Amino acid sequence: MSTPTTALPSTGQRIAAEAIGTFLVVLVAAATLVRTDDALTAALAYGLAYAVAIAAFGRVSAHLNPAATVGSAVAGRTPWRDAGILIGTQVLAGVLAALVLFALLHGYDGFDAENSMGQNGFDDLRDGYAGWAAFLLELVLTALLVLVVLAVLDERHQDRGPAPLWSGLALAALAAVAVPFTGASLNPARSIGPALFAGGDAILQLWVFILAPLLGGLLAGLAYPLVLGRSGAAVPGSGLRLPARSPKAAAAVDQPAAQDWSQQQPIIQDGWQWDPVAQEWKPAEQGWATPQADPTQQQPWPGTDQGDQPGGPTQR
Repeated sequence: MSTPTTALPSTGQRIAAEAIGTFLVVLVAAATLVRTDDALTAALAYGLAYAVAIAAFGRVSAHLNPAATVGSAVAGRTPWRDAGILIGTQVLAGVLAALVLFALLHGYDGFDAENSMGQNGFDDLRDGYAGWAAFLLELVLTALLVLVVLAVLDERHQDRGPAPLWSGLALAALAAVAVPFTGASLNPARSIGPALFAGGDAILQLWVFILAPLLGGLLAGLAYPLVLGRSGAAVPGSGLRLPARSPKAAAAVDQPAAQDWSQQQPIIQDGWQWDPVAQEWKPAEQGWATPQADPTQQQPWPGTDQGDQPGGPTQR
């Protein structure tokens, strides 16, 4: 009996999986925060949605977070070309989830979306919590989250079945810390959509919830191979290494360009002419005028750096 083979997911399938999974995560995280002030409830909802989305779509693709995608690319698991597509998909899915939430909340008469979309924030939006502290909190917690995700999904694990659960529980625990301070982003896609519809200060503060998680993901991607090693060679097009130069390009850079000595004035002194190719003095050819020697173009005299050469000109 032949063993059935499983085809690799296509790019379209990966985009669809990321879109649906991210939509689910962002909708649950933002909607829960709209209707509850309890940090544990909001954090559990966020983490469970993440766990369910990874369990459902992880067979195809389930980063569901631009910070996780950046971490995976830096760690050598995802090519940057694919990472760009996945991040764009995640952000668009987050905006679509916020749009659906915006429509649903209009079920309340006179609903005003400004600062009422479960957005992330600090200062006036979050009990006066300072911006620098919000940035540091989001960076550190996102780095920890991405490290856990990279670890539990490492192919060296003999049983990766519980990986979605561990990832979700990690997010729930970290979000429980962050909800009272910033509303718990740890994911730029979770923050962008709600902020666009909340407007005002939410948009002005959005840079913190984009930059800090991305830097956290980058740091996690750098740290993971150093702490736990690689499971194999990095996939082509990933990591932070610059593309290797071709041999021809390297030679062109490393080797000085050949000079056209035929266009240069010969260096002649005391009837001797400097041969730039042989790097030695030779009797001057007949018919050449003796030019005024240019000290800036003088080659080392025999008996100094070039070593003694018999028959050289008289050193002055």
